[in-house]
Amino acid sequence: MSEYYQYLSSMSMVGVGGQLAHNHPDVTGQCDETHPICENPSQPKGSSGNNNSKESSAGPSQQPSPESSKGEDEEEAELDTKLETIMDEDEEEPESATSQTPTPGLPTRRSSTTSSLGPQRAGGDNRHGSETPSFEGLNRSSPALTMGTANPQTPIGLNFPSSSSARPDWTFLTHEMQFYLNYFYDNVTHYHYCATSDLDDFFRTILTTEATRNEALLYAVVAFSAYHHAMKDPNGRINEFLQFYSRSVRLLLECLKKKENYNIGTLLTILQLATIEEYLGDWINLMGHKKAAFEVLTQLYDPHSAMQSPVGRMAVTWYARFDVITSVMGCLAPSMSREWFTAQVEHYQDRATAEPQNVGCKFELWSARLRLIMMEMGLLYAKRAKRDISEDEYAAEHQRLAVVLEEWKNSWDPAMTDPSFLLTDLPTNNSDINPFTPEPLFQPPLFVATALVCEYHSLALMHASQSSIKLTDEAKAGLRERANAICRIVEAVEVWQGSPLGSLILLQACMVMASFYVRRDARHHMWLRRRYASLESMGYISPMTLRTRMAELFNDQSCVRWWLPNDEGFTPLLQSIRALADERNLMAASAQSETLQQIRHVFSRMQIGPDDGDTDMKDATA
Repeated sequence: MSEYYQYLSSMSMVGVGGQLAHNHPDVTGQCDETHPICENPSQPKGSSGNNNSKESSAGPSQQPSPESSKGEDEEEAELDTKLETIMDEDEEEPESATSQTPTPGLPTRRSSTTSSLGPQRAGGDNRHGSETPSFEGLNRSSPALTMGTANPQTPIGLNFPSSSSARPDWTFLTHEMQFYLNYFYDNVTHYHYCATSDLDDFFRTILTTEATRNEALLYAVVAFSAYHHAMKDPNGRINEFLQFYSRSVRLLLECLKKKENYNIGTLLTILQLATIEEYLGDWINLMGHKKAAFEVLTQLYDPHSAMQSPVGRMAVTWYARFDVITSVMGCLAPSMSREWFTAQVEHYQDRATAEPQNVGCKFELWSARLRLIMMEMGLLYAKRAKRDISEDEYAAEHQRLAVVLEEWKNSWDPAMTDPSFLLTDLPTNNSDINPFTPEPLFQPPLFVATALVCEYHSLALMHASQSSIKLTDEAKAGLRERANAICRIVEAVEVWQGSPLGSLILLQACMVMASFYVRRDARHHMWLRRRYASLESMGYISPMTLRTRMAELFNDQSCVRWWLPNDEGFTPLLQSIRALADERNLMAASAQSETLQQIRHVFSRMQIGPDDGDTDMKDATA
């Protein structure tokens, strides 16, 4: 944990008011650490512009740690006091801030009627980022568990779990905190965290509730929300995101200084910060978060105790995703033992058996099984990289896992692919540059099936790239078809107006895998470049390693700077975020050079043959 402490210290130095502020002029200076109220054009409605309060001079060292050894009730009461709203002298308190008396502990939840529709991409997800989320407590049920816009009839005998949880109460927080937590609740889904399903509605309700109990987590969640809000705003700026992020890091540092036993808030804070690193394309620094998260996770849980609560289950799932991806991509042994993965499979198997009509349990079960397969693949690749296995043993185990993956797909419960939820009449993009027609999609609550199919094809491509046997022409054709299937799904999700919010982010890793296997010509490459540009416009920044590899693949070095010709769509906000991300990556690259080389090695293996395109990429600018 000492290495992680040093890393956080360096990150807190690259924060608001330091070198970062010099390089990114939209950062207006050090934010009020206790009550972050920032004067800027995108300031949320109802927020106070007064940043001259007495508290503004208080630095992190003057703030009691949210992880202190005080009693829980005392700690939570103190947090309520620290985060109360500062009002201007001539400002009337909004009704939402006085409608309920703040009480220590878990905030009282409002009662509300659950809508039948989850958060979906109304109007093609083109809502303006400057629109203020409603403070009226409009409750929406989980996007993974609710009906889509077409509202097909539920087949007789099948139950789809519904979310009845109300919006948590956070009216005792500052206007800024309320604004961004409401924005998070209404616009950020588990797909933004690349979680295929969220049976317990963890991210909207449990995570935000836990954030009101832990100040470091609160600032991390609010930072993530502020980041997404800025990306939606044509005039968005990253100063508020940076201020909230910096405050979260400093509070986490205070917790680590005390060297006390950590709690679930500590773990969730580290995981949330790791997710922010992922969005900034900083997988090298993410590795530091991952190591620290595992240390805290194993202090709090064992594989079986984690399965006893929704927060424990999602904490394991959240961490496991980082673990298996870095393992598979870096040819590194997973940190989590097999028991952690099998415990999840056993838990959801028991739930699926006890609730045979609950389709949500079935999706969680097949997702857990896929993570187990990925763990075994990562372990195998790591053994080969370290030469702990003979080539014959490797080939036999590689073939076994290929069979296991196919059996996983062929054993799906029919309820997971009920044809009454299949959407086939999708609009077609008639652009001459578009080589893909949309793939039929499963609507919510079966949208998870679409995501899992995409992951299945992606994992099959990854596994094939690590084969020790030379691929036949027939095998290469099969890989190309898998890549095309991924691209058709991505195209469908992009053109369907009812796609759940964040679903393209969920599919981004699959598209990266497909990039290496689609036909190498101008049309296919420009389609991919536009998708990469679209993902970055949503805030998911491609790391320099990937951009460099794609530039080689597309035979166009301009992709290292930006995906599209003439900087199309490369907004000042994106340029600022890119500069921030590249700066942070550069700081960490030398310290993690071995991991970086491993990832580059994996990318270099993803090649199925010579260029088969006959068109210069420069001709494809449509």
